[in-house]
Amino acid sequence: MTPEDVLRQAFEAEADRVEFAPDALGSIRTRVGRRTHQRRFLTMSLASLATAAAATATAVVVGLASCVPPDTAPLQPGAPSGPVVPTSPSEPAHSVLTAKLPAYYIGVDRGRPVLYREFRTEVLADGSLTDRIRVAVGVMLAGDPLDPNYTSSWPVGASVHSVELNGNVAVVDLGGASVNSVDPATARAAVQQLVWTVTAVAADHKAPVDGVRLLLDGKPVTTLWGSVNVSGTLTRADALQTQALVWLISPQEGDTVSGTFDVHIGGAVKEATATLRIRNAAGDVVQEKTVTLDKGAPSRGEAHTSVTLAPGRYTLEAFYYSLDDGSVQALDNHDITVT
Repeated sequence: MTPEDVLRQAFEAEADRVEFAPDALGSIRTRVGRRTHQRRFLTMSLASLATAAAATATAVVVGLASCVPPDTAPLQPGAPSGPVVPTSPSEPAHSVLTAKLPAYYIGVDRGRPVLYREFRTEVLADGSLTDRIRVAVGVMLAGDPLDPNYTSSWPVGASVHSVELNGNVAVVDLGGASVNSVDPATARAAVQQLVWTVTAVAADHKAPVDGVRLLLDGKPVTTLWGSVNVSGTLTRADALQTQALVWLISPQEGDTVSGTFDVHIGGAVKEATATLRIRNAAGDVVQEKTVTLDKGAPSRGEAHTSVTLAPGRYTLEAFYYSLDDGSVQALDNHDITVT
């Protein structure tokens, strides 16, 4: 009810009490004066009441507002749900530069040393070609391949002093590699191990490097380990005479793969026909299939084939069957885990 409604009801109530008498005019004048005083009093009282009510309502609203938590901006998708701790300017974020680099190792096939290749993910300093060659050669010299059937024929403790580029030749300075007791065939394989590693890194980097000049402790050498000529620029020897005839390129030794995965095989075999055989942890053959490479010997071909296996540990064997007697030749095997 508004203040005007209250006043109207008060006036009507007072009018009902009026009695006409002989001296009505004087009484009316007296009452009018009295009503005027009452109206002023009532109006002031109602105004005070309304002001008090408004003040009370404002106090309630203010009180309620003080209980509401402060408004915050909504989280964006992917934003952390907890408190955000600012990064200290004194601790800037650092990214680690890595690359998958080819490194060559030595294995034995039919009594002779041959080369196998692995890809290793390594930390780089600046990602330049010389940096990549330095790291890959260091991995090769360390002699710690994934596959226990491979090895390095360089002496323990050999390291890379520096790598420089001179046109299409990489000048590689090694330390701790001047003395080694290996037969001439293994020494030649070790030199090719170095050359193929350097040139493969360059090829992956799309750089025209096709030769290596070897330095030992900063000095040029003509003969390595008393049996191998290393003067001048060293280049790749014939692949058929240097590399293993069959490679199980991937999965690599120790890899973990899903139930269905790709097997990558390379090799130089007659009629481009290789074989993939799979054994379980007990050594039983669970699969065997013929794999046709995209090229046959004397060229080196490759092929991919899909395999599905139940979870467990397996040994993958890549090889070819001899056309003469059906024997297994050039076997390369890797142990893997299927999840």
